[in-house]
Amino acid sequence: MNVSDSQPSGGKSGPIGKMTSGVQHLGRNTVNKLKDVNDKIKDAEKKVLNVAQDLALVPPLDPIPFPWFCLLMIITILPLVGYIMSFSAMGWGRDCMKFAVDNHNVGYYCLFFCFCIMSSLYILDFSYWESKCMRIIRAFFLVSSAILFLVGTFFSAADYPYSPLVVFMLIMPFYLLAWRKVSKRKRRRDGQPITITIIAFTSNFRSYVSWLPGPLFFCAVIASVAWIIWAFNDEKHAWSSKTRDTYAYYVGCEPNFDADTGYPDCAAKYTGATKKWDCYDDSKEYTAIGDSANCGAACAEVYDTCLDAFMIWAMPFLASLVYFFICFVFVFLNPDHKNASPQAFMKLFLCICFLFWVASSLAASNAGITNALMAFILVACCMGALVACGVHGVKSFQKDVENDFINKFKEKYGGYSMLFKGMFILTCGPAVLGYWLISIVNQFIRWVLLLLFILYYLLFCTREYDNYREKLGLPLTKQLEGGEDGDKKFLLTLVAHKQKETIINWEWTPVISNGIGIGIFVQVMGILVTKITYLLLAMLRQKIEDEGWGPGFVSTLMIIIGLSLFLLPPVPGVPIYFMCGLMLVEVCEPHMGGTVGATFYAVFLGLFLKLLACACQQKIIGENLGSSVAVRQMVGINSSLMRTMRVILSKPGLSMAKCSILIGGPDWPTSVLCGILKLDLIPILIGTLPILILITPTVLSGLFVYLGQTHDWAETLSTVCLSATGMAQSGSMLVAAFYLEKTIAECGDEIDAVEIDLAVEEADKKAKFFATDYHTVTAWPVLPKWVRIFLLVALINMIFSCYLTMIFSTSCFETFEMTSKVADLPGGNAMNLFKGLGWVAIGLFALSTIQFYIFKSWAGKRVKQLQENGEGAEKAAENNVL
Repeated sequence: MNVSDSQPSGGKSGPIGKMTSGVQHLGRNTVNKLKDVNDKIKDAEKKVLNVAQDLALVPPLDPIPFPWFCLLMIITILPLVGYIMSFSAMGWGRDCMKFAVDNHNVGYYCLFFCFCIMSSLYILDFSYWESKCMRIIRAFFLVSSAILFLVGTFFSAADYPYSPLVVFMLIMPFYLLAWRKVSKRKRRRDGQPITITIIAFTSNFRSYVSWLPGPLFFCAVIASVAWIIWAFNDEKHAWSSKTRDTYAYYVGCEPNFDADTGYPDCAAKYTGATKKWDCYDDSKEYTAIGDSANCGAACAEVYDTCLDAFMIWAMPFLASLVYFFICFVFVFLNPDHKNASPQAFMKLFLCICFLFWVASSLAASNAGITNALMAFILVACCMGALVACGVHGVKSFQKDVENDFINKFKEKYGGYSMLFKGMFILTCGPAVLGYWLISIVNQFIRWVLLLLFILYYLLFCTREYDNYREKLGLPLTKQLEGGEDGDKKFLLTLVAHKQKETIINWEWTPVISNGIGIGIFVQVMGILVTKITYLLLAMLRQKIEDEGWGPGFVSTLMIIIGLSLFLLPPVPGVPIYFMCGLMLVEVCEPHMGGTVGATFYAVFLGLFLKLLACACQQKIIGENLGSSVAVRQMVGINSSLMRTMRVILSKPGLSMAKCSILIGGPDWPTSVLCGILKLDLIPILIGTLPILILITPTVLSGLFVYLGQTHDWAETLSTVCLSATGMAQSGSMLVAAFYLEKTIAECGDEIDAVEIDLAVEEADKKAKFFATDYHTVTAWPVLPKWVRIFLLVALINMIFSCYLTMIFSTSCFETFEMTSKVADLPGGNAMNLFKGLGWVAIGLFALSTIQFYIFKSWAGKRVKQLQENGEGAEKAAENNVL
């Protein structure tokens, strides 16, 4: 008998062995499948993270040693916690704001003295003080100015609630940069100073900068989550009229007793000397409307103009936005990172510009969100430039920028240089003139002090004076130098003179034209859209309430008016969706089974309006305009961007790229462009269906405003929904930009295969000749003197108009939201929405626009005369060919 035959049945060849082998095989297969699933999950996570980073939803995170990450988290989160505890309702924000309101005059004195000190230091050339004595004096005054600025900004929060956020946003980057290396100084026995480093994160300063986005992003997420939990966990913390009035009363906001726009009947229940109401109990809690000791429903909105309350409530969320923005700034300003490119900079710039579109869309729905957003945009622009200098150093940054970044930027976006210069003149022109004026004073002081010291030296030339002069480092200003490269012969300082010469040598005609064009766009979006359109919608809402119309008539009216507004190029869809939620729900609620049914109907009607408007814009407007060669040429139908859009939008189905373009783009231009491109209507309408992610929160926001009349919690949800609307609109635009860039990079052959419009190509050739002739005719040196003055006056009018409406908006317009009533305006007259200064701004805007039109007409006639005389560029080219 074989040995194998005598083995028990449990061996490898037996039943148990086979079962064991099968289990092992199954286990190996399971492990392999689990590994495959795990690898797929990791790949999916990596793809999602890459997409999120490309869309600027998550910053690119470089690996950091864990101990340093923990230390950076502590360093980063401490000021955030301190700021939130000091300036928000989550901490002692109400007490701090109350203290600022009670002593608000202190802020103006501090800021005035700060301005005087800094102006004096600049005029006296403090950067040239080299002696030990003068360096100590300079340090003392700089520290004093910084303290005065911080104190002044804190107390100015009473009148400008954004000021703490502004200071926090400007200081935080430099606070983080200061932690790069914490050192202390000791002296050796020979008296020479040495530096001992206590903390050094890395020897490479730019590597340290690349570590910062991660901790900043996590801190922003932590702050946002903490604020959301705090706001929704307790009814007392939710945003409502009760919460607003409680905060406003506590900090000492002035009630709105204006006879025209306020609540004058409530003044009898308020004691101005003690700032006390008879409808607030001893614990300073606002008594709910309906209580026996309250002020009545008529006084519920008496604090509607107090923005301090909203800022105290929303400050943690705004602080998290600051951290979120700063983390991307550090990414973009790190030249060793792949995202530190002109494309990344343009993404950030376009994101800020698109936020302006979002702000104009939300303006009439909620003034608090819009004002906070506009302040955030303004400070973000300023902070980017300051941090760039802080990261690289002024001289190093200038060198890097000139040698690397700007060269790449010019190569990719050089054609837009006149656009950027026009924007610079429109926004910073008055500041440049002020800077030159201070430079003149600075140069004058240099001459005066130089003459005084020369006179003193001639009269009292002694050895003691020479020693004293050397010790103090006198004179206090930069020494004037003669010669060809000296600054004695200039009215301005040498630096200011060189800058002035650079600006003067610009091609001023296109710069001024672009500046006026940008001003027209800003004013149309800021006045015609956010003021007049919303005034008309508010009048419609009031008419519906007064007449008591039924659901059918109101729906028909909404379709007619909504479609009419959609057909206007500058009007966004957000206010139309908002009015669907605000007006339709109230009218349809009794007839459609309650609030839920009426809300679904309002969302459906908003979607129907959008699709109907898209069809009309595409088929009626777009396709008719597309038959014009001039229109196709104007939109650049042969450009790489337009051909890329054609490739994306022509594909069937609901791709992310297609939907993001149709949703993220401005309503009227996107639909009309589809018609110009001769795209099929049905696929475009199907691709537009995901617009529900924008319509739904906007309709809900209007719904919660309506419910807020009886439910305090609804006002919080209205604010949240409006924020979601802004995020959806901004996010879809960023997604569209991402997929356009991705398609250009990956589908070059498919884009090149798109047929070129020969008629437009021929028109483009002629346009080049026209552009050459136009440049010849309108070149600044050859323009008649009266035309140059005429064009400069048009630019000045536009600058004044934009400054008035943007900086002094409250002096130009009455406070008016879509939920307001025309009867609340002075005299109950809709025209009184514009104050006297507002009419001045509109008049300057209209005058500048007319002047610009006259100039363009004059230039067109000059070009036509040049071409008729056979002196144009096209004729010259033909002669050269012959």
